[in-house]
Amino acid sequence: MARKAGGTALQADLTVPNFEKYLAKIQDAGNDIDDACKYAIDSATPIIEGDMKSGAHRHRRTGKVEDAIEVVPAKQEGNYIYGHVGIDVKKHPEAIHGVYQEFGDGHSPGFPDPFIRPAVDNNKKEVKAVMRKKLKERGVPID
Repeated sequence: MARKAGGTALQADLTVPNFEKYLAKIQDAGNDIDDACKYAIDSATPIIEGDMKSGAHRHRRTGKVEDAIEVVPAKQEGNYIYGHVGIDVKKHPEAIHGVYQEFGDGHSPGFPDPFIRPAVDNNKKEVKAVMRKKLKERGVPID
């Protein structure tokens, strides 16, 4: 769920796994699976965003890393529905220090001190619970 640096962004991707097995049930119930999944993802991303910002705050100097953390609303490409939480360093080059905080620079004591991977790993249970609740609200038969 968390991506490594090396691309253009430090981010976490959220997806709704295995939704194909529910598609027939959802269609039978007359519900829109795509909208339900987007709603569930958009409801869960603030959990990770808050934890990421808290982790970035530990090394706050200018606030550029913390301020660059943002949520991109859920999008759809074919059957793939996803949302992003994190820093797009192309959009926010001033927040490049976040890469060194997350992965280290090989020289600075106290680094790495990751904030993206732990924000995902430490909140999996809560994220799943929120997504499950929101899918149920939209009539998705998940049980």
